[in-house]
Amino acid sequence: MTPPTARFEIVANISEGRNATTLQQAATAITSVPGVTLRDVHSDPDHDRSVFTYVAASGVELVAATLALARVAIARIDLTSDEKSGAGRGVHPRIGALDVVPVVPISPEATLEQATEIARIAAQALASTLNLPVHLYGAAARTDERRSLPTLRRGGFEELAAHQAAEGGAPDFGPRKPHPTAGATAVGARPLMAAWNIALIGASTATLLAAAKEIAREIRGATPGGVSGLQALGFPLASKEIAQVSMNLHDLLAATERGDTLHAIRARIGVAARRRGVEIGETEVVGLLPDRALHAGGNPEALQISGGWERVVLDR
Repeated sequence: MTPPTARFEIVANISEGRNATTLQQAATAITSVPGVTLRDVHSDPDHDRSVFTYVAASGVELVAATLALARVAIARIDLTSDEKSGAGRGVHPRIGALDVVPVVPISPEATLEQATEIARIAAQALASTLNLPVHLYGAAARTDERRSLPTLRRGGFEELAAHQAAEGGAPDFGPRKPHPTAGATAVGARPLMAAWNIALIGASTATLLAAAKEIAREIRGATPGGVSGLQALGFPLASKEIAQVSMNLHDLLAATERGDTLHAIRARIGVAARRRGVEIGETEVVGLLPDRALHAGGNPEALQISGGWERVVLDR
């Protein structure tokens, strides 16, 4: 049984970062559910992606808010349209309109096992109510092979039908055939994670992008000598004529305790950037982070978080 003081967040990602009407409707859908607090919205037109962070004590409330968000995403986002495919496609990988729905325990009383239970209930509800294919990942995955989100999302929406038709590719819930315009959704459970990006500046866009890709390969956890638990990619930001190293640091608090702090990783990227003749700019945080992770290893002001570091503190 979940303690009454337990708190969970969902950090839902939708494949829309440009249409203000869609984003407003999505926010309204979430906040219309009693007991749910929308803590943060982060949108990016180059990624064509928005991340909604909402919090509740009850899985029932979180599932209801996720269903409400999914209805807006399915109705408003068509991944086959010119705005979402071909030259109009955002740089971020995606398989669905409602792309990723992680459930995260954020209070001492809340456990990953409880988050897993909420995730599986949400996945079943999305499939049965909206006829969406849903893949479980992270702690909610039914096999070790399906824990990795990048593996589930490989090939994107464009290769989703073939992926789901292949042996071992069937979704955990819902139809094997993707939704024609909304694709599929990945629902999981995980500990707190840092989703953050560091801008590269001071050179041509082509030079910056090449540097971002090289640095991402150098620091990701899959590379010998890389940062354990760190996923990293290099992306262009055409609207700003720069590039960024886009990162997910998994199990943030454990990483912080072993010394892989946000400050240490940013410093390492700074050194790698200068070796390539470029500089680092602002840090962009997607979602919210615990205060102790921001302070560990240095003054949070030094992270140069866009909008100010106080804006991204989960504890507040």
